[in-house]
Amino acid sequence: MHPLALGYQTLGRAARVLPRPAAYAAARRLMDAVYLGWPRGRNAARRNAELLLPFVNWSGDAPSLARAQFQRYGEYLVDAIRLDELTPAKCFEAVGGHDPVWAEHWMQLEEWYQRRPVLFAVIHFGNWDILGGAFTDRIGPSMVLVDDLGHPALNRAIQDQRARLGMTPASGRRGLRQIIDHLNDNGTAAILFDRPPRPNEQTTTETLFGQEIALPNEIHRIAELTGAKLIPLAATRQGHDLRFTPHIDLDHNPAGPLLSAFESPLNSAPDQWYQFRRLMQ
Repeated sequence: MHPLALGYQTLGRAARVLPRPAAYAAARRLMDAVYLGWPRGRNAARRNAELLLPFVNWSGDAPSLARAQFQRYGEYLVDAIRLDELTPAKCFEAVGGHDPVWAEHWMQLEEWYQRRPVLFAVIHFGNWDILGGAFTDRIGPSMVLVDDLGHPALNRAIQDQRARLGMTPASGRRGLRQIIDHLNDNGTAAILFDRPPRPNEQTTTETLFGQEIALPNEIHRIAELTGAKLIPLAATRQGHDLRFTPHIDLDHNPAGPLLSAFESPLNSAPDQWYQFRRLMQ
């Protein structure tokens, strides 16, 4: 079983009965154990952190940043386990959706909804599920391209809860076709794009803090095929609870680097980027 799936299953027994702050604390301790007991993931995270460290706001060394990323991922797992406690309205509240600073963003997204295809570019950062629920509450349902999470029960649990919050999951080649058809019908979709390329997969060269990184180019190909508006999207956790600050780049230049659009949230919260596979060379 994948170590992160094992962490989810182990944590799940306690996360539902503990108060949320205690569940977060337990998750951080559990992910410390995963960090120590999973050399491949630990070494990949450390290598990524070494290359990230000169450009971000972090006072410790690379191992401390890598370990903190595991701990923060534990907090995300608690949120994932307890998604059934949330409604789209609670998700919208959690991202400060009623704050006047975001009013124009929501109004613009509402204007585009079902009038043009919109494709959210999301990275493994903070909490992406909370954004999908918030979008459902304020705008409407969407689709998400999802990956195999390492265990059938984990897949069912997470994807069913995402669907309940208005995010229709799609996976594999069939899922790609569904996403493309949905966008061609002026739908809205989201893709987590910051993953290492699979063997023989088409790639594109992205930049992050001036460093070149090879990533799959599927999100760019989908945007080109459908004419979708490509929007970088992230949510930074504030503290250790359900409070998040959105990052929504409505003015992203599709001809420019996509990953670099996330430099601001990565700079302020590098411990919230969950990269346990070697991404940065």
